[in-house]
Amino acid sequence: MTSKIDHIIIGSPNLEQGIEWVESQLGIAPVFGGVHAGFGTHNALLGLGDAYLEVLAPDPAQSGATSQLLELVRSLSEPELITVVIAKQNLNNPFSMSRVRADGVVLNWDLEFTSTPLFFIDWKNSPRPSGLPDGGVITSLRVTTPEPSHLDGIEEATVQNGPIWSIEASIDGEPLN
Repeated sequence: MTSKIDHIIIGSPNLEQGIEWVESQLGIAPVFGGVHAGFGTHNALLGLGDAYLEVLAPDPAQSGATSQLLELVRSLSEPELITVVIAKQNLNNPFSMSRVRADGVVLNWDLEFTSTPLFFIDWKNSPRPSGLPDGGVITSLRVTTPEPSHLDGIEEATVQNGPIWSIEASIDGEPLN
């Protein structure tokens, strides 16, 4: 499998605020995805063609949890596009995660983090999120990163070398900001 964009993440201080923000941007609300038990987050999802959008927020029911992504979304004062996730097999330093979908299907996947907000995902034998409301398609993705080699071969993204991580995306030609 070639590496490609799996999904983009909107970080939000709380899930409801993130869902409302995406709906105000795209005209359609993401649907509740599930809880990342033990990692302190929960999410809502929206289809974007072959990719999807994830709203990621702290889960108030997991007050004692800690994780790299939880700390990132906790630091936000309002929803914003925080990263892109790249689908890739044979990760070097995998970190396993799982969640149970509303229909009872257990999803298992591996993540590999980088020194930037970018990370990789290997869905292994689990199905990717599907059957989501259609929010359009990613028509542009621009990433500035101190580690541009992580995005080598990702044709759907314009990558620039720079000292500070930043990301911009357009959905159906409209900037997601």
